Amino acid sequence: MIVFDTLSELESYEGVFSEIRTIIDVMDRSLPYDQGKGEYDTPEKSSVKYVIDTFLTSDKGFDGGEKSGSKIMEIVLEGDEIISIDGSVFRMQPGRFVLYSGDSVIKRGLSYALPEHTKTVRFIF
Repeated sequence: MIVFDTLSELESYEGVFSEIRTIIDVMDRSLPYDQGKGEYDTPEKSSVKYVIDTFLTSDKGFDGGEKSGSKIMEIVLEGDEIISIDGSVFRMQPGRFVLYSGDSVIKRGLSYALPEHTKTVRFIF
């Protein structure tokens, strides 16, 4: 299961993933934009956690890490990166999100052209 869409369509997925409401609330407060690199609980203390990463993209990228049994929604806050999920490739830019299974094989931080400083938030639920 992979969902790749724009943030403006995020609410349309609430019926499928109840955790989307918590993610929308966190994003509406701009918390990931204001916070630095690290792991965070949502203010509502729900089952949704989030991780903010900052990195320089490269032609090799890096392993996305496995979160077995979870779902992950990644949103690029700044910059531009390519993500490979089980061999499918997605160009991530601000305003886009991708939702995937934590059991997937992920390669993150691949550069589209030149290396670029990127800031992302990954919601894990």
